[in-house]
Amino acid sequence: MILAPLAVSFVVSLLATPLVRALARRGRLLDHPGPRSSHLTVTPRGGGLAILAGLAVALLLRRADWTATTPVLALLAGAAVVALVGLLDDRFGLPPLPRFLCQLAAAGGLVAVTGGLERLPLPPPLDLPTGPFGHVLATLWVVVVVNFVNFMDGIDGLAGLQGAITGLALALAGLEPTGTLLGAALAGGCLGFLVFNWSPASIFLGDVGSGLLGYTLATIPLLAPTTTRPSAVLLAGASLGLFLADATTCLLKRALRGERWYEAHREHVYQRWVATGASHARAAAWIGLGSAAVTVPALLAWRTGEPSWAAASLALGVALFGLEWRVVRRAERPVT
Repeated sequence: MILAPLAVSFVVSLLATPLVRALARRGRLLDHPGPRSSHLTVTPRGGGLAILAGLAVALLLRRADWTATTPVLALLAGAAVVALVGLLDDRFGLPPLPRFLCQLAAAGGLVAVTGGLERLPLPPPLDLPTGPFGHVLATLWVVVVVNFVNFMDGIDGLAGLQGAITGLALALAGLEPTGTLLGAALAGGCLGFLVFNWSPASIFLGDVGSGLLGYTLATIPLLAPTTTRPSAVLLAGASLGLFLADATTCLLKRALRGERWYEAHREHVYQRWVATGASHARAAAWIGLGSAAVTVPALLAWRTGEPSWAAASLALGVALFGLEWRVVRRAERPVT
């Protein structure tokens, strides 16, 4: 069940990306370099539409593998809303508040249908009951991932590679038939898009793509039964750990300095790494390798039910992000 949607989505995305790129150029859907950019040339964006096309075709062709239940329809509707808002932002530049409210509505609508998180998505004994805050926590999880993936989509190939890794992990986990299909299709779409997005990229994901990736990766675990849902979210969170750690630390630093956290900047660790001279390909490849390494024990934790594997995954994620931070700090030191 995994190979077919992955292959279908890969082929569709591979064929659709050049078409999207041409349409983006004609429709002035362009990313112009600026002081906060990591690229030097005007580049088409909106490439997430190719991934969306791969996802849609895989769902249509594999219709017998999933059921249009209310939670699944809510997830697909939310993904459409987030992708549409992202596309409008790519073209016209929407203010932060309307974007956030639409993301909140998409996340809240799904959580209202699926239910929230009954326990914290952490290994025992930290998996404490959430009580009346379970719905709030699940909604916050979705909105945070949508925005953090957007923050981390700043160099060639990085977000697409992460989407392929986490999407494949969710497919291999077999959380739920529709979740399995969505994860595989998302991974295939990202891989097809990466052919054109790897450094030097000829097209960018755009907000339509980063929003689609973030929303789908965050919501697939919410399709799992309520008893296993926290573990499913833990799997996705661990796989996205390096993204979440980088975005969180940068957000906290900017907030403590009284800066507007939602404004574009170049202060993420991965951006600082590139600023020291590392190529986009090198930074994206090493971060992707780290994410894959963290994902393996997280997947084993889901498969075996052993909390030690989950703890090992989180510990490895912290260690690898610390190593990335140290590498960047050393590279930033002036030569004496």
